[in-house]
Amino acid sequence: MLTSTQKKNRRKKARQRAQLRIFRAGLVFSGGLMGLTTLALLISGCVSKPVSALPGPDGVQVIKVTVNHGYSPNNFVAQSGKPLKIEFYRDEEPGAESCARELDIPSENVHIPLPARESQIVEIKPQPAGSEVAFQCGMHMMKGKISFK
Repeated sequence: MLTSTQKKNRRKKARQRAQLRIFRAGLVFSGGLMGLTTLALLISGCVSKPVSALPGPDGVQVIKVTVNHGYSPNNFVAQSGKPLKIEFYRDEEPGAESCARELDIPSENVHIPLPARESQIVEIKPQPAGSEVAFQCGMHMMKGKISFK
């Protein structure tokens, strides 16, 4: 026959085991959720592999970026020591409320409007190897970067 203290201890240990099972299940669930979220971001283009800048006919590197609820593509690699032209095309309806209406490139002191259905060309001076140039919308919500190799 068990004493009341032994019964309390058994109930306490059973409660702790149940809490531990719930905690472990939560860890498995959140790990799976993080994996699915990462996969969704990769598929949607929010997280992307770098795309190489293309050499233009005049030796200037060229990047074309479509702006529509984000930058596509948003991650580039360019050659160091060579000038770069980025063409931003905002693929949205005129009058659409969007933070994509402005473009900021802080390191280059660029802050320009991006009119709907128009291209804007931004020239980036030659950069040293290992440097990065970040670009973003006016509200700093949509972001992209160029890495120089």
